[in-house]
Amino acid sequence: MNRRKVIALAGLSGVGKSTLLENARQRIFFEHLHASDLIRTERQERQGMLVAHDLLREGNIDDNQALLISGFIRRAPEEGLIVLDGHTVIDTPDGLAEISPSVFSAIGVSRIVVLIDDVERIALRRLSDTRRTRPVRSHEDLAVHQERSVLAAYRAALALSVPLFVVPLNQHPDIAMFLDR
Repeated sequence: MNRRKVIALAGLSGVGKSTLLENARQRIFFEHLHASDLIRTERQERQGMLVAHDLLREGNIDDNQALLISGFIRRAPEEGLIVLDGHTVIDTPDGLAEISPSVFSAIGVSRIVVLIDDVERIALRRLSDTRRTRPVRSHEDLAVHQERSVLAAYRAALALSVPLFVVPLNQHPDIAMFLDR
């Protein structure tokens, strides 16, 4: 019997995943792991290189995903609810790169939740967040990215035979119900 349940929470950078997870923590207990933090920590321990969070998208995606898997295996608790905060599609300098379903399989994802929102609101959040340096994208580019993210999540859920929930932020400001089922 599996003693832990791993949920992949995906969505565009700036959609509000971290904020919603902070709110959900008031209702349910879970371990919140950031994919980017796992990659950065693993890279620093293996290669002695500290890469800024916002520069991860410029690295080799396959290498980063291998680091994510090994970082998750080394750091994720053996039991309980774990929410992996990450992406299904990465905005790289060479264009959008889809994360392989094999990555989600390797970390034992049992459910995928994709948070979506109006691209104008996402763009405003991205511009107002001075802690991060994200690429500036048009509303049309963000819409394409969001659509591709949902499709990639669908492909991953289908490949893993796990449930997929696409959650519009304006209809579900509390995602705890999608995490604790």
